[in-house]
Amino acid sequence: MRAVWRGSVSFGLVTFPVRLFSATREHGFRFHQVHRADGGRIRHRRVCEVCGGEVALADVVKGHELADGRLVLFEAEDFDGLPVMSGRTIEVVQFAQADQVDPILFDRSFYLEPERSAVVSYSLLRDALERAWRVAVVRVAIRRRETLAVVRPRGRVLVLQTLLWPDEVREPEFGFLDAVVEPRLPEVRVATSLVNSMTAEFDPAVFSDAYRDALAGLIEAKAAGAEIPVSRAPEETGGGLDLMTALRRSLERVRSSRSSREE
Repeated sequence: MRAVWRGSVSFGLVTFPVRLFSATREHGFRFHQVHRADGGRIRHRRVCEVCGGEVALADVVKGHELADGRLVLFEAEDFDGLPVMSGRTIEVVQFAQADQVDPILFDRSFYLEPERSAVVSYSLLRDALERAWRVAVVRVAIRRRETLAVVRPRGRVLVLQTLLWPDEVREPEFGFLDAVVEPRLPEVRVATSLVNSMTAEFDPAVFSDAYRDALAGLIEAKAAGAEIPVSRAPEETGGGLDLMTALRRSLERVRSSRSSREE
């Protein structure tokens, strides 16, 4: 892995150097737009919608459209005066209980690796967070932009997860929220039983990306020149079951499946 950031972690008077590595990766397939007739790659040009001419990259600037329709243009040097965190420090500003950070705020995840001279300090912070069941709330500048993040233990490593700012999370504005709808108690009880019956230890390794696997097979078949059968959409069954009946039948199916596995 290649480090995407180098700096240090600072909490209290303790400071130690670390490197930041992306903790996730996409495993999908990349497709290009090509000309069906000859397989040539399709290239997109920068074309001005006013004059219709192709624009060189050197002539492209950033523009922001105001609410009244006016366009404000910005040159690269206009951004130089904006406040940016100086230095390369992951500054711990506070500690918080792990369950107090709403998961909707999580953005990207990175592994923190200590430099050789910092393994003891790194391990100290990791073990302290784990024992106290806390996360470190930090401020850090990545690619010139300051962001809020949390540092938490994951096994033997520390993970830094950048956070969205609160005003970047949309409020749910749905009509049904204005209505007061209370499920009937018998339905709640059966639904709770269904939830309990389907509860298990979460292990992401038991799940697989069925679409990616099928796509890999399709690519392999296409490359081999095989004829691809046309799939048909499944027909709708139109169950028409009332809520309580659907819940009870679901519960019976789960219990029956569990009994079969235990035999």
